[in-house]
Amino acid sequence: METWRVLAAVIIGPAVSLVGVALATNFRGVTEWHVRRSMSTASVLQRVPPWRRLPDVPHEERLARFILLERLIGIAFAAFGVMILATVGYSFLTGQPMQAVK
Repeated sequence: METWRVLAAVIIGPAVSLVGVALATNFRGVTEWHVRRSMSTASVLQRVPPWRRLPDVPHEERLARFILLERLIGIAFAAFGVMILATVGYSFLTGQPMQAVK
């Protein structure tokens, strides 16, 4: 078994899970902070073609939608981290190497 893959998975699995849980639960406002920073950065880049009209959605409602979306992404990250750890545990118990994409 290649040890670097196992070590990388053991480090990356909990890290991805912790980031996902922090985003999903809005731990200490991390999700809201990230969405506000992303929206302020992307507002400079936003270009709307002349044939499209900007939606008349208040800023707070757009912020709430993006926070909800990022919390859902956090749930996916947390599940992915658990899957990484389960794969490492399975490969460790069976003694088979982790499968690499070729």
